[in-house]
Amino acid sequence: MNSGGRRAAILTTQRGVTYLMVMFLIVMMGIAMTLVGKQWAVTVKRDKEAELLFRGNRIKAAIESFAADYQVKKATRPNQYPLSLEELTKLPKRYLQVVYKDPITGQDFELIKAGAEIRGVKSRSNAQPLGKVHFNNAIAYNQVAFQVQAAASRACTPGPNPLNPLAPPVTCPPAGTQAPGVLGLPGAPSAATP
Repeated sequence: MNSGGRRAAILTTQRGVTYLMVMFLIVMMGIAMTLVGKQWAVTVKRDKEAELLFRGNRIKAAIESFAADYQVKKATRPNQYPLSLEELTKLPKRYLQVVYKDPITGQDFELIKAGAEIRGVKSRSNAQPLGKVHFNNAIAYNQVAFQVQAAASRACTPGPNPLNPLAPPVTCPPAGTQAPGVLGLPGAPSAATP
């Protein structure tokens, strides 16, 4: 064999090895990108969960503030709780800056209502949350409710008024009944939440 034939054989062998190395690198890069993609999906889901907690708690706090202001504004406002989330964003007092969307689905939150009044919100997603601690071991996001709880009624103790001894004594309604009142305030009928 002459020297030209040897060089051609060596070059052909080297080209085959180089080709195999490039193919191996492409496969390794594909595997690495798959792993990075899975990790990125988990990171995005955790960010959406944190945003869901933030938005849900903001809406709940806005509804609580709206209901607390009812005693002051009941002459101009017929309902204690809002009838729509947009009502929380209206002037003169904004309880919520914007009406938030559900970050998990990108749609409006599902409203939790008692009659026509909104008591809270929850996600429409059936997906399973990653953060079990923050979502109280819920199986799906739609099981987590950001809801205002009605104020517990105070126990009635008959007898003299401790704040004003000159006032008539306190009388309690018969057992099993409640004194009339505004929904959610002491002595008020409890609201059934769906």
